[in-house]
This record gives sequence, structure tokens and C-alpha cells, in this order.
Amino acid sequence: MENLIESVQELIRHEVNDVHGINLDEVDYSLQRVLGLVAGGTACKWAWLSMVVGDRLVPVAAHGCASELRERSSSPEWAVIDSGEPIRVHDLDDLDDNGNSLFSVQTRDVCSAAIYPVFSGHQEKTIGVLAVAHDRPRTFPRMQQRVIHDGVRVIEDMLALRRDSIRDPLTGCFNRRHFDRQLVNEWRRANRNHLPLSYAIIDVDHFKPFNDTAGHSEGDQVLRRIGGALSARTRRAGDLVCRYGGEEFSVILPNTPGDAAVMLMDEFRRAVQEMGIPHPAFDSSPVTISVGVSSASSFEDVMNNDTQFYMNEADQALYRAKQAGRNRVVAAWLDESDVQTMVGAS
Repeated sequence: MENLIESVQELIRHEVNDVHGINLDEVDYSLQRVLGLVAGGTACKWAWLSMVVGDRLVPVAAHGCASELRERSSSPEWAVIDSGEPIRVHDLDDLDDNGNSLFSVQTRDVCSAAIYPVFSGHQEKTIGVLAVAHDRPRTFPRMQQRVIHDGVRVIEDMLALRRDSIRDPLTGCFNRRHFDRQLVNEWRRANRNHLPLSYAIIDVDHFKPFNDTAGHSEGDQVLRRIGGALSARTRRAGDLVCRYGGEEFSVILPNTPGDAAVMLMDEFRRAVQEMGIPHPAFDSSPVTISVGVSSASSFEDVMNNDTQFYMNEADQALYRAKQAGRNRVVAAWLDESDVQTMVGAS
């Protein structure tokens, strides 16, 4: 049961980070400052921001209270998420005899509350709630409602900027800055929990001749399609595909031993080849990728080396994949004879 709880928490942590750009491993002082201003402007003791992750409501920042993960329920917060309309409650006793258990944070003696929806870009869907609460009755007059409304708009803008800041605008994959930050986080987690961690670097084969022949606009389309195909095949929260630069992509695979990482990367390789994108410089043969994989598969590996060591290993493995004929996956731990006998293009 303990392992299951830890797995769920890990999934939630990755989901919030990858979707909303909020790192639950660190205190988010920017969001806390906004919540503090909203609490002060409404004369309330507590304020919090909770985000939707599946059927859970996850507190990501709070002022004056502690977070407490809540499953979907018939609470005021979920009612706001479902309807997209704010709720203001003068006295919680009017709603439920156990009103304090209705919220996604730990508070005592809540009497009144105002809960407002937080939307994604262009108000496509409700992604969370901003709430304020007090231990005495509050009517939340128009001026206080305006304060909450403005707080919501600021938070929506902050979250949109964070989402944009971690994505590559061309491919929709994560960008290098987010990759570098997440690689450090995953390395620390692997060290702390004695878990394997694998890393891969992917290069689109003969991409310069493609651009020179078909033009950069067509080349951009290829990168978009390949980036989408790679992202679609990451199976777990925490698996991360990034556009590393130019025609290179990188992948982080937490809690994944080397052999499993090689198998997944070969699925990536086959998926790109089977897309059948014709290469104009090579008689319209399909565009392919080459992949280098490295892995820290033991606690000793993590302790004795660092992220740069394994990035260099993957880069060298990628070079060997190109030298061996491209359209193949090469693991850093394979010797030269193993590389030469691997199946490449099929």
C-alpha cells in the first residue's frame, strides 16, 4: 500500500510539473505572494490554489494552511470545477455539517469561503480553483470579489507563461531548459530512492540534405511530426521528450533500466520509419532516426557519476549508431562487435 501511495504521488508530481510548470518539490513563492495578496484583499485567513489531476484535486500553493490531497467528491471545489462558475458561501453550516472536510487543504473552523475557477488558455476548460476562507462569516462584497477575480487572472497568466516557457514552439515537445531542470530533479530522485534512470538522445538521419532539398518549411513539418510521434509514445508520467536543439531530441526515462530503455527507443525508431515520410535526397526512402542510450542502472552508478557523464555516454552511443549505418539504437554499454551486428533498417 505504501508503494502504491508513493507511485500515485509521483504521478501527480510529474503531471503538475509537466502540464502546469509547477514543481511540487519546491515552495512556489510567486504563487504564495499572489495568494497572500488575495487573502489580505478579502480580509480572509486562508487562501489556496488547487489544480485538477485526473480525479484528484492537488493543492499547489497555500497561504495560512497546509495542503491535503482530495479525491473527487461532492464538495464546493468540485462543483466549481464542474460548472466553471464561482461559489460564495456565507456560512458552511448551510452546506454540510462537516464543512471543514470539504476542502483540498487542512483548515480548522472554516465558516465562510469563496471559490473561483481557474481556466486554461482561452477558457477552454477548468484546470483548478482559487479559494479564500475565514473562520467568521464573510459576505464577500463586490470589491472583494474583484480582488479574487484579479487574483485568478494573474494566476492564469502566470501558468500560461510557465507552460509556454517549458515547451518548444515548433514541435510542442518540452524545451531544453525544462529538460536540463528535470534531468537534475530525476537524478536526485534516483539517488534518493535507489532507482534506475535512463537517458537517450535522438537524431533525425540526414536532416540537412532534407532541408537543402525540400526547404526549411518542409523540414519543420518533419520535426513536428516526429516530435508528436515521440511524445505520443511516452507511456508514463515522468517520461519526458524534449527538442534538444536543431534536429536532436532527448528523452528522460525515470525508474527505467537500460534494457527496457533500449526496447522503448527501438519502438520510437520503428514508429518514425513506419510514418513513411519520403526523403527527397535519398530516392524518397523513409526518414529515419538514430538513437544513443545510456543508463544508470544501480545505486553505485548514480553515486559514482553525474548527469553529464551519462549525457556524454549517450552522445557517444549516438555517434556509433550513425557510424554503423544509422536507423538504429545503440546502447552505451555495448562493445563494437555488438553494435555492428545489431539490426538497423528493416
